[in-house]
Amino acid sequence: MQLIRPTIVVLGLVAVAAIARAEPLFELEDGGQTFLYRARPGDHPGRVAEMFGIPADRVPDLLKSNGIKDATQIGSGFAYRIPNYAARELADQLDALRSERDRAVTDAKAATTRAATIASESRADKDAAAAANARADRSARLERLWPFMQGALVIFGIIAAAAIAIVRTSLSRQRQAERYAKTLATELEDRRKTSMAERQESGRHVLDLEQRIRTLEQQLAPRRPATPASRAT
Repeated sequence: MQLIRPTIVVLGLVAVAAIARAEPLFELEDGGQTFLYRARPGDHPGRVAEMFGIPADRVPDLLKSNGIKDATQIGSGFAYRIPNYAARELADQLDALRSERDRAVTDAKAATTRAATIASESRADKDAAAAANARADRSARLERLWPFMQGALVIFGIIAAAAIAIVRTSLSRQRQAERYAKTLATELEDRRKTSMAERQESGRHVLDLEQRIRTLEQQLAPRRPATPASRAT
């Protein structure tokens, strides 16, 4: 109501000024926040304050702001500078509305950010829940397959034991074969050496026999008769 009353007074003054086009009733300064009113004959501060919708309790402030020390000594043509409370209240309300709008925008941004964070956290929770469900499903499948896996492990153990036994047997046989091969190689070497010694001995016997044969042949060969020349000698 305090805002409506000065506004109505201002509108009334504007209407009066529009009707009395000969001379403007007031002027606006400071971007419309201050009225510049020149006193007319018979005007006094109380009447001027009432004309512009200023409450009686603000008249002393009006006098002080205009440098008036004695209200009875104001003559015609004095320039009153009267605050436009309606415009100022409107400006204050606009500022308040702008502040509220800024706060609302800030709150909206914060809410949007929070909503995005909540959505991200929700997606992360859903992903974590999905991963947990997947792990649970795998665990359930493994639990169902565990008896078969145990059987497979037993079979694998048997096969592994058999394979180890076969490998050990193969290694043992291989070592036996290697030892037998070494033994055969040793025997063959010994036989070769023995055979070589026997051949050498046979060769010596053959040479001895040949020497004896040649000696016997020489002994058994007929002697030739001596010639006259040999006899004369």
